[in-house]
Amino acid sequence: MLGLPILILLLAVVLQYSDIDVWWIAHFFDAERGIWLYKTHWLFNDVIHVGGQIFDKLIIALCLIGYVVIHLNKQLRFYRKLMLFFIVATLVGPIVVGIGKNLTHLYTPWDVHLFSGFYPYIRLFDPVAQDAPIGHAFPAGHASGGYCFLSLYFVLLHLKSPYRGLGLILGLALGIIFGLAQQIRGAHFPSHDLVTLVICWYGSLIMYLLFYPHQNALLRLAYNDSEIQSGAIER
Repeated sequence: MLGLPILILLLAVVLQYSDIDVWWIAHFFDAERGIWLYKTHWLFNDVIHVGGQIFDKLIIALCLIGYVVIHLNKQLRFYRKLMLFFIVATLVGPIVVGIGKNLTHLYTPWDVHLFSGFYPYIRLFDPVAQDAPIGHAFPAGHASGGYCFLSLYFVLLHLKSPYRGLGLILGLALGIIFGLAQQIRGAHFPSHDLVTLVICWYGSLIMYLLFYPHQNALLRLAYNDSEIQSGAIER
């Protein structure tokens, strides 16, 4: 819960400072013609990028409607707090990412001079000129629209569902799909997405502990279950 995200953050730093970020993104850039091969591709731009944004807005709208229905229905009021948690936990990651995008100076691949852009390639701990414009690229906004659904894991955990792992898988899958599409378009480096993953994970975790401060036992139970399952597999 706490250690793995820190390792992921360290991996993000390694990707930046080892230039693996640049190596990977270069596969989608035609240096001879100075163009991004898939920037406007129908699948990555229209379906995953634009369609993904519509999908996120639709889900949040449905959740808000669901919350109102639950609030009005006495038989469902037991789930009112849980639905509110899901809405807040799903939104907190993208909100924090949005704030970060307006404070940091890391630029999109298509904006840096390495790929025929106008701005310097800046890594997380590199010095930044005082007059440098905000990058609006770090962390990754679109990937947060997928990783934010890691909140489903905590919803299912609270319900003591044996399928809570599916909530985790769904959030990871959406984040990876959204993130990869933007990388292929030239909008983000892989490290941007890894940091976004950590933000969304911690966002959901912190919100869960704030909404349900006495539920630490459930988190320990989930950890112990995974340890038992791992031990069974090894045996």
